[in-house]
Amino acid sequence: MGQSLSARFEWIDQPVATSKQTIEDNDAGQLKTSIVNHALLSDLIRMIEQLCRAHPSEARSEFRRPLQWSSNLRPAAFSAAGDKWIVQSSGPKGGKVVITSTETRTDGQPLFQLEQSGGQTTESTVYIARVASFEYLNRILQLAEEHKLRELQEIIQANRDPAKTIFGVSGDNALVDAFEAFSNEQDPRKRDQYSKLYKLLLILNTFDLQLMKSAVQDLQKEKTLNVQKISEELQMIQAFCGRDPARPAISIDWESDYTFANGYKAPPWRQVYGEICYLEVQPFDREKMIITASKRGYFVNKGYSADDKGQEHLNYEADSDVYPSLVDLLRSQSQHFAARIDKQEYSCLPKAGASVTSMSESAIAPHSQPHEAEETDEDQDYGADTVQKKGDANGRRAYVNKKTKTKNTAKTRVPVEPSLKWRSLGVTQDGDSDRNVDGHGYKKTSGKVKLNRTSSASKDGKKGQRSRAMPDEDDFTDSEADDSEEEIQEKRQEISELPAEYYQIQKLVKYLRAGNQTATIIAICSLRDFDLTNEFNQTAIRDVGGLETLVNLLDTDDPKCKIGALKILRDISQNVAIRSAIAELDGMQPLVELLRDSDKELKCLAAETIAHCAKNARNRRSVRRYGGIRKLVRLLKARPGSEDEQVAMAGALALATCSKSAKNKEAIQAAGSIPLLANLLESQNEQLLIPVVGILQECASDENYRIAIRGSGMVKFLVENLASKNEELQAHCASAIFKCAEEDEIRTLVRQYNGLTHLVNLLDNTMNKELLAAATGAVWKCAQNLENVAAFNKLNTIKKLVGLMENQPEDVLVNAVGALGACAQTADGRQAIRECNGITPLVNLLTGTNQALLVNVTTAVGACALDTDSMAIIDRLDGVRLLWSLLKSTNPQVQASAAWAICPCIEHAKDAGEMVRSFVGGLELIVSLLKSDNTEVLASVCAAIANIAKDEENLAVITDHGVVPMLAKLTNTRNDKLRRHLSEAVARCCHWGNNRVSFGAAGAVAPLVKYLRSPDEEVHRSTARALHQLSMDPDNCITMHEHGVVQLLLGMVGSPDPGLQEAAAGTIGNIRRLALASEKAAMA
Repeated sequence: MGQSLSARFEWIDQPVATSKQTIEDNDAGQLKTSIVNHALLSDLIRMIEQLCRAHPSEARSEFRRPLQWSSNLRPAAFSAAGDKWIVQSSGPKGGKVVITSTETRTDGQPLFQLEQSGGQTTESTVYIARVASFEYLNRILQLAEEHKLRELQEIIQANRDPAKTIFGVSGDNALVDAFEAFSNEQDPRKRDQYSKLYKLLLILNTFDLQLMKSAVQDLQKEKTLNVQKISEELQMIQAFCGRDPARPAISIDWESDYTFANGYKAPPWRQVYGEICYLEVQPFDREKMIITASKRGYFVNKGYSADDKGQEHLNYEADSDVYPSLVDLLRSQSQHFAARIDKQEYSCLPKAGASVTSMSESAIAPHSQPHEAEETDEDQDYGADTVQKKGDANGRRAYVNKKTKTKNTAKTRVPVEPSLKWRSLGVTQDGDSDRNVDGHGYKKTSGKVKLNRTSSASKDGKKGQRSRAMPDEDDFTDSEADDSEEEIQEKRQEISELPAEYYQIQKLVKYLRAGNQTATIIAICSLRDFDLTNEFNQTAIRDVGGLETLVNLLDTDDPKCKIGALKILRDISQNVAIRSAIAELDGMQPLVELLRDSDKELKCLAAETIAHCAKNARNRRSVRRYGGIRKLVRLLKARPGSEDEQVAMAGALALATCSKSAKNKEAIQAAGSIPLLANLLESQNEQLLIPVVGILQECASDENYRIAIRGSGMVKFLVENLASKNEELQAHCASAIFKCAEEDEIRTLVRQYNGLTHLVNLLDNTMNKELLAAATGAVWKCAQNLENVAAFNKLNTIKKLVGLMENQPEDVLVNAVGALGACAQTADGRQAIRECNGITPLVNLLTGTNQALLVNVTTAVGACALDTDSMAIIDRLDGVRLLWSLLKSTNPQVQASAAWAICPCIEHAKDAGEMVRSFVGGLELIVSLLKSDNTEVLASVCAAIANIAKDEENLAVITDHGVVPMLAKLTNTRNDKLRRHLSEAVARCCHWGNNRVSFGAAGAVAPLVKYLRSPDEEVHRSTARALHQLSMDPDNCITMHEHGVVQLLLGMVGSPDPGLQEAAAGTIGNIRRLALASEKAAMA
């Protein structure tokens, strides 16, 4: 919130007054709606979150004056937010409401206050918010959820110079003025406040400098437009579009879906003029226009015009001035857009660490990689247009597939007439084609089907003709021209090779759109006769605009039309592109509404369609937003064996797909699904059990679900179904146990219900890789219980696991090796691995690249190294060298796991000292890892150094590499695991030269004394050893005595641990001897 921020925000020249501007001290005006402001607001939110996370003390600093603004938050948001807020209401219901924080400022006022302006509460009530710390500002923004950008915008608009309000200083000399205010203040209370504010100002100044640096870099990049910037601004405006008059425009999209190899959408013969792509915009107050986006800016071209043959061609000639941004151009061309664009709310907050441009990368080539949209499930909101009322059918279906859009032509369009076959059936009515509702109350999608300029391929074909007709514009190279022609020819060839069914389906869809109710039902029945699982047939329906028609049919009053449309949607929604298109049409809302229908068949079909569509992340979000999760959970209320099982099966299928989202998992549990799922597990119908267990295995990664699964007794049913003959059900059950067995109670329950035998039997099915991965994972997690390991050894499990270490997918290898590492925690397990020749394949896997596999392999090798015979095999196979090389990995988990594995290797190797010295640069490498920021890496490296230091020559080498000061720097840690191994390393390193003195000089002694207050007995033992060694230096004895070590050690002298007894007594003895020597010297 410094000078760079205020300078970079884009403001409307004349501030626009609103009804909310009741704050007297408002001198800011209004922010423009622009990509720059969107990015700045997003950066500011991330800065506030990072400040509260990394500097909690400074974030609690009290502002000089509170920030004050007109808030969009309402009291209801605070009522559900816990006990951090005090809600006060004056008078009867509907009286004045005041929300305050529980914490107060130094003057007794609350750090946050939300006060109702005026008397009675109404929909137009204005709430004035005041906040006096970044901690509470962050909490307020979190409460705003998806509207946090809007809330922050209100704050900035009401406080144009927030630094002046927060710190009491502003301008270029803000830091100097703040320091002088702190220095000159005599009041201790204010001086402490100014001190904290000054530290806070320094932190924010760092952010300000980073913002300036990025601004300079952006200015260097923003000299010319590119596809990324165009797509970025396009998607921002798309989020604001809709048929609601409050929207700035009806729609905006790419003029063509086709993308050339360089990412441009303009044809090559126009690219030489600097043109990048073309956009199609439909404003409210004028006809549709085509905009050219070129490297020098945006301008309106003359659009499509028809030639003598009726063919359309795009006239590329400019018809307006050139503007630097798309928003500026649309402001100049549409008064409606200019009046409403700055009233819109930003719809998406990018992820931390990502730029705003990442939101629109998929918009550059929307059909090029359809799978990526389904594999990611970020639960960010798509915008205000994503959720609208059902009545706004046009608004929620504003985005229609580009291939179905029509263009205005100079000639009158001729309506498509039904064939004689349809006329003979008497299903058409002359003169009724333009009516939206027929005599039966049936709602039609459109009155006429106009001739469409269908696909982008045809556009490109026309542009190809244009290129041959205009040789004077053919300035590009011959190779580029040939490539372009090949692409167009290949696209034409694709269309020419389409099966006859493709065109038959398109005709049926046209009749579906144009006919009356009877014709529509007949067309639906005819469509059902085709194989709708065929991709060509699915594409045919999409290309001619059938998806929009089918979705609209779901709003009709005729159940036959609904059922027919649902059956078609259910079949074609198995296609990735179809699911994405349904998301664009916002088709989830009518599907969710149908879940409340009294007709069971309708509910089943709607749920099954949702199950397919919800594989798309946007559709999953829409199901949750429209209340679909709760409705689907209600479908699970069925008694096993009853007629309602079919409805429950459909609901479970949909929930299993929706549960791939973290927020949906929370919603499913909140809807009361656990007891219903437990009830359905008693069913004997495997087709019902598969989706039910699928829900459990998806949700079992959440701790709350695991507790609920254990408490409701579902583990028994999961174990019993492991013996099922249905492999899909077995895989789901094994996967659920895999995730649930993170808790030791569930591992015990699996053993008690005889589940270990079933899991081991599943390892024999090596053909089903999905089942094998789930079974090995479940064995791995269950083997972390030592009683389970003993049971596994009796079942000959290790031999089977060793057999799975070759020619298997990586997910199977990760789990199998993890299971071997868990089994190797016992002596019998290590012996079994060695006897089954499992050491060699384990060492061979150390050369892999899969990070999860490397973590498990190093763990298994380290566990096997505890066996002397196994260690000999590892040494012969050069396994220790491979482990040492993994210390160079960039993955902290691999580094830590490798260091832990090295420890038993050094302990049980025959000539460990010589082996370690044989690794060139090995000692220097392991000492350098003491600079790591990862606590687990530091603990493992300290443990390794403690073992390395047992050899005197190696200890001398690592001392030369500076191990003493590096260990001393780590002594201020509060992590008991690190304390234990760090103390052991210090104790070992004291055996060389003047290391004891060096540790004392480096300030390592006093922190070690504090370790004795830890509740961990292991920390006490290793710390006592370290202090015993350090106490052999007189100066260290004095330091220990000054920090009260004697009193702490006296209690440990009586410990039942002989090692701790000896070290504590030895340390006290050294201190006492020094004291006696000092007394003698004083008496002499």
